[in-house]
Amino acid sequence: MLKKIKVEDAVGHVLFHDLTGIKADGFKGVLFKRGHVIQKEDIEKLKDIGKENLFVGELDKGYVHEEDAIREVSDDLIGENISYTNPSEGKIGFKSKTYGLFLINRKGLFDLNMEGDYTFATIPSYSIVNEGDNLVGGRIVPLFTEEDQVKNIKKIAKKYEPIFQVKKFQKLKVGVIITGNEVFTGRIKDMFEPVIREKLSHFDHELLGIEKCPDDREYIEKVCRKYLEKDADLVVFSGGMSVDPDDITPSTIKDLSDKFIIQGMPVQPGNMLTVGMKGKTYLVGVPGASMHAKFTSFDMFLPRIFAKIDLKKEDFIELGEGGLLNRK
Repeated sequence: MLKKIKVEDAVGHVLFHDLTGIKADGFKGVLFKRGHVIQKEDIEKLKDIGKENLFVGELDKGYVHEEDAIREVSDDLIGENISYTNPSEGKIGFKSKTYGLFLINRKGLFDLNMEGDYTFATIPSYSIVNEGDNLVGGRIVPLFTEEDQVKNIKKIAKKYEPIFQVKKFQKLKVGVIITGNEVFTGRIKDMFEPVIREKLSHFDHELLGIEKCPDDREYIEKVCRKYLEKDADLVVFSGGMSVDPDDITPSTIKDLSDKFIIQGMPVQPGNMLTVGMKGKTYLVGVPGASMHAKFTSFDMFLPRIFAKIDLKKEDFIELGEGGLLNRK
């Protein structure tokens, strides 16, 4: 049973939990660790951080210490490429083990945070992360919780398994098709090639080629099939992406696709992103905004493709909230 005693009477007792200290020099951290045996010289230090009383003793049956409660569920919450730290001050940190894309089961996260004493704060889902980056901070709010809460968290984790994971970026074969009579004939200088080369440079890839095509459906399809025969994972199309009747790229992507996913999405800049699949190959029509805007809908989905995520129409539609990227 826990009991509260004055710090002067705590000498020789074992500290029940980490104690955080905040000092005038800016220090904030663990001053005494759980398990520390209180010494006479500790009394003034404890009073300096506002501690007049301490809890000592053992928990009653059916209750779990804060650090044990968060540690006990940690393995259940994570999937690929995530590690976690030892608990400190009741908190535990989850970190990425690789360069990749952080994914959250959002319904699972919501249910975790609805479950009584547990709290989990994360970076946004679909964030690009490096090895060692912080992903999630977990803790319970009080010093201890009921065993039933631990069991409930484990049930939620099992239901949505995994709630947190990092998908490692894969090496992809990429073909690029730049359309437009004005570019094909050399009437104007193509501005898309340096843009796509820069965007692809952040991911491991084999560039199968960058080919310029006239506004001719058969010509474009022929080049695309050439990339498909080389087992391309991704074919990127630029040019002719507007709603002008002469712009044939979206309809060409649609005709080439076994599964057409979307044409037009609620993200600006980049409304006209067009995505389909031919077998396991993504066919992506890049809006003209990518040539002048640093971040568009294309940049949102390129990492997902390199993480080998199976994209659905819902993944694009749900981005309407927050989809206005250029807010100036």
